[in-house]
Amino acid sequence: MVLRKTLSSKKPPVKTTVRRSQMITTYGVGALVPVESESFIVAGLDHWNPRPEDLIEEPRLSRSLGVSGLYLPPGNSSRGMVPIARFPEWVYCPQCSRLEKFWRIADKLSDRYINRCRHCVTSRLVPSRFVACCADGHIQDFPYVHWTHRGHERTEGEAHSLKITVDPSNSTLAGIRLACSCGAKRTLEGALGSGSLSLSCAGASPWLDGTRDSCKAQLVGLQRGASNVWFGDVRSAITVDRTLSPVEEVLEKILPELVGALADDVALLIGIKARQHNVNQDELIAAYRRLGSASFSGAEAYREIRSAEYEALGREHPEITGAETFVSEPKRVSPTGEVGRVVDVVSRVARLREVRALTGFSRVAPSEGAGSAPKGALSRGRHDWLPAIEVLGEGVFIRLREEEVASWEGSEFATTRAQKLQRAMQAAASKQAGEVPPVSPRVLLLHSLSHSLLNELALDTGYPASSIRERLYAENGQSGILLYTATADAAGSLGGLCSKGTPTSVEKLVTSALERALWCSADPVCLESASTGAGAANLAACHSCLLVPEVSCELQNRLLDRACLIGVGGDGAGGFLTSRVSGSLL
Repeated sequence: MVLRKTLSSKKPPVKTTVRRSQMITTYGVGALVPVESESFIVAGLDHWNPRPEDLIEEPRLSRSLGVSGLYLPPGNSSRGMVPIARFPEWVYCPQCSRLEKFWRIADKLSDRYINRCRHCVTSRLVPSRFVACCADGHIQDFPYVHWTHRGHERTEGEAHSLKITVDPSNSTLAGIRLACSCGAKRTLEGALGSGSLSLSCAGASPWLDGTRDSCKAQLVGLQRGASNVWFGDVRSAITVDRTLSPVEEVLEKILPELVGALADDVALLIGIKARQHNVNQDELIAAYRRLGSASFSGAEAYREIRSAEYEALGREHPEITGAETFVSEPKRVSPTGEVGRVVDVVSRVARLREVRALTGFSRVAPSEGAGSAPKGALSRGRHDWLPAIEVLGEGVFIRLREEEVASWEGSEFATTRAQKLQRAMQAAASKQAGEVPPVSPRVLLLHSLSHSLLNELALDTGYPASSIRERLYAENGQSGILLYTATADAAGSLGGLCSKGTPTSVEKLVTSALERALWCSADPVCLESASTGAGAANLAACHSCLLVPEVSCELQNRLLDRACLIGVGGDGAGGFLTSRVSGSLL
């Protein structure tokens, strides 16, 4: 559990608890937290106090993120409070209908504010239902005064007090009416969504401090509880057991400290660390030079993490002592079987450990993926650590036959589908977004197949779809899908998922997924769609076939196309599964 308090002692102290894992996925830095009838925003890392006992060992992930350590969010102790600040500041009284900033309307007891209207005394104040965000990660109160007076002449210097009333017979935004003491009136119809406010962002970062950044992005009106108010950018790594020499183990630990150091300082630092850890200095320097400095951090290092996982998932990692964090039992699939042309290797991953780190966040729209930097800052100053959690679980790894994937992605059908999706995304993107990255046919195929298999596993294993996560390995030369479940609980899993990690079980899963993919209850509209989803980022994909809970998907339910699996014609031509799975229903 995490205990929190407000940023300033002058403000009313508020305490609440959330799970540590939620501090990474749901209520991270910059996210809004509902507390009873009030609303707060989680403060930046400048106000956190990581403790040595909360350090998480995962040097590969730390190195890729350019930090020296990953720490659990504070636990349930007096030393482990994460500050929060009141946001939105605008509140209204449901009894007298006054709409004002909290500090101007709240009652006061001694030197502390109380969440009740000072005019009505007994009525509790309700935080504003609406906020304004920009795509660069800033957030501010909804501009009620500007919205109410747009189209009305506003006298400067005159006091303007607002009231808000709700028409019980009208549940739309048109039923919410604002009225100013100067006589200006307006409903909130049209106040939400892109292009609604016609205002530039003020660069507010209430989770950090009162300083405003220079920002020219357009404000977007959003509901306070909307999912696109905060998208956490989480990077993760699966701990794969590797045999390291003592020198390599020391290098793993100290490498984050060497990143960015001057050449003269590196040799001195290595000498100090060699003496501290009682290893040979020359061997440590040699290991450092072998590793090279080109890929210590950034997207390239993150790809290296995925490459190491992909290679490890296809190798035998038996359970020997019972203390292993990674156990994998791969089996080759017979090429003469029903899915032998499609599936090459199936691994029963009986145990895995995943570390998830919060690197930033975005608002309005999610970040474009692992290679793009999140817009929302976790702190005002530079910190060499990030909040993270570790989870335990189990899974099934499926590696497709590389030659078949390569053959399909080079086909005219595959390239046509990818180009069609790219054109749709470009047409839907704003002018400020620039050129949309090329769509990879390999990603389209693996992602669509992953969702189909995930839905089948949810039906067969008893795990809800929201508890199963996907991990795609879609770089050149990679064609793998890991479907796994992982929780912060010590048990981690129930064994029902990895039991499906056998060639026989996966054969049934693939054929069942193909059978279900052949028909969607929204067909023919779904299969013939030219673009669907947010940002037109999907082709043939809807809630009746490929979409899964967003917590399960690596790509926020984007880059999906069921036609990649089954084709678009009645004969299934071009579909990866329909042309390769024997006994196809077509």
